[in-house]
Amino acid sequence: MVNDNPLIKPVNIDDSYIQQVFNYYMQCYLHDPAMQLFVGQSSRIPHAFRYSAHVGVCNRTLGKHILAMRTLTGGAMRGSLKRSQLLNPSGHELFRSCIIFPTMDKHNHVIAAIGYRYGQRIRHWQSPIIQWHKPESDKYITQGFKLIQEMIYG
Repeated sequence: MVNDNPLIKPVNIDDSYIQQVFNYYMQCYLHDPAMQLFVGQSSRIPHAFRYSAHVGVCNRTLGKHILAMRTLTGGAMRGSLKRSQLLNPSGHELFRSCIIFPTMDKHNHVIAAIGYRYGQRIRHWQSPIIQWHKPESDKYITQGFKLIQEMIYG
C-alpha cells in the first residue's frame, strides 16, 4: 500500500530548473520599467494578460547566468532545459525577445506559458506568439518512484 503523503517525496530536478527559469524571467520583468510600460500599452498584449500577477520577460540574458555546458552543473541544467524545450538545441532561449505569461497549477508550479514578441520588427520566420507546455514527466521514472515508496513503506 502506498502512502498518499510520504515523508520522502521524489524530486523532479527538471521541474526545479523550469521554476528557476520562470522566476528569473519574472525578476527581469520587475526590474525593467520599459517592459512594464510595453505590457500596459501594447496592442500585441491581450487585455486579459495586462494585469497578470505572473509576468516575465526573456531579454536573452539567461545564458549568462547558467554555468557553461562543459561543467557538471551547467550541463545538467542546460540539458534539462533542452529536454523541457525552453532552450533550443542550439542553446538559444525559446522565448527570446518575448513578454511571458506563465500558467500555474494549484501548487504554483509553471505548467505552460505564452510569449508575445516585444521587438519593433518581427522577422517573417519568427512567430509573434510562442506557446509552451511543460512536457509530461517520464512515466517510467514516475512508476519507479512509486515502487520505491512501496518498498519503503512495505
